[in-house]
Amino acid sequence: MIILSSDYDGTLKTRIIDLKANIEAIKKFRSLGNIFILNTGRHYSSIIEEIKRFNIPFDYLSCNDGGITFDSNLQVIKEHSLSNDQVRYIKELIPYFPGLRIVDYYDAYQICHNEIETPLEIGISKTHDSSFEEFSRVVVTSETDIEIMLLKNRLRVKAPTTKSTALFDIAKIIDVDPKTIYTIGDSPNDLEMIKNHHGFRMLESSPKVIFSTWRVVPEVRHLVNYLNWKSKRM
Repeated sequence: MIILSSDYDGTLKTRIIDLKANIEAIKKFRSLGNIFILNTGRHYSSIIEEIKRFNIPFDYLSCNDGGITFDSNLQVIKEHSLSNDQVRYIKELIPYFPGLRIVDYYDAYQICHNEIETPLEIGISKTHDSSFEEFSRVVVTSETDIEIMLLKNRLRVKAPTTKSTALFDIAKIIDVDPKTIYTIGDSPNDLEMIKNHHGFRMLESSPKVIFSTWRVVPEVRHLVNYLNWKSKRM
């Protein structure tokens, strides 16, 4: 059995024609008794639209950069949420930074505008004349075990997980060595996954990822086709 974990945007999905070819390769990969993990920074409600639209097969789905993992039936098998104390800390800190406000709470399946006790993430926005810099510095140095990520004009406050976290969670469940899992990505949030496991990168990757591994493929299907060949010989 071979296990492959792939990022979605810029990796599994580049051009639509390539995405469809990649999906066909993954179908064959799974038919040989192998396991495919779709590992994305997207929230569930965002990636599930893509899964349904393109009929993407998978055995495990990880969202929010390792924050939550689902099985093939879309049931939660592992969740890394913010605690009540961490949420309270962020809520009490926000008023000290004019121009910043909490706009979203992420739970397992959707993004809400109403407060959630232990969300996967909290989304914070800013006015055009304000900055996230000082707020981020305070949170990072507060020893509250909280991670800050900037995505476009939104700050994501979450538990300190990465896509690699999900792979360690899955490896424990199915009792395999996590280092044997093949991985592929193209962006900085794929770095831990690539470094901690059997990592590949896309030919077109961010500068940080380019220097993370010498293993490179132009499309996911090229790696999958190699793994299919390897699987038949095992």
